[in-house]
Amino acid sequence: MAYSHRKPGGFTLIELLVVIAVIAILAAILFPVLAQARARARQTQCASNTRQLSLGVLMYAQDYDETLPPVAYEDAEDNDILWITMIAPYLKNTQINRCPDDTLSRINSYGLNELAFADLTDDPEDQAPIRSLAAFQTPAETVLLGDTGTGDDLITPRPDTYKMVAPASEIDDDEDSRAAARHFQRVNLGFMDGHQKSLRLEQFYINQTPPNRWFEP
Repeated sequence: MAYSHRKPGGFTLIELLVVIAVIAILAAILFPVLAQARARARQTQCASNTRQLSLGVLMYAQDYDETLPPVAYEDAEDNDILWITMIAPYLKNTQINRCPDDTLSRINSYGLNELAFADLTDDPEDQAPIRSLAAFQTPAETVLLGDTGTGDDLITPRPDTYKMVAPASEIDDDEDSRAAARHFQRVNLGFMDGHQKSLRLEQFYINQTPPNRWFEP
């Protein structure tokens, strides 16, 4: 009996083009999904940061007769000591000071509510008083800290990036940071009772009545 010997056939050009087209379609579908999943993961990490930093501030207050830390103060050598340094012993993790979606060249991505926390490096007339936790009538609705660093900072960097300016504050100036909606148009916030929440700018920062209702003690 005679047997025919044929070499195994390879892919034809049309078959290769079909495979490439299918891969391209799958990539077009999957890449945006994967990118959004990574963005959600960064949002979750930032939310965890704001929660831990808020608790660090409250733990500091508990150790100082319920008195909140200042945004900053000057030591004996005239160095500015910032709030993130003051609460560092309670957290022991400097990585939480930076939001994974913060593209600005800074070591800190979060600012304290400028109407709630004193900045002892400012002129006394341009700063909030030192307050205790008891001063806050609605702690669950008062911002403690949140995402700061808007696109404006890329053009004119603001030196006081460690506090979040209130929308209609008399001590508002171009040096203070604004709320930054880095995560799906939302800002990660910590509140004076220690809880964390993500809000859109129009929910707490702009077009409010009264304008500073999320920032006043």
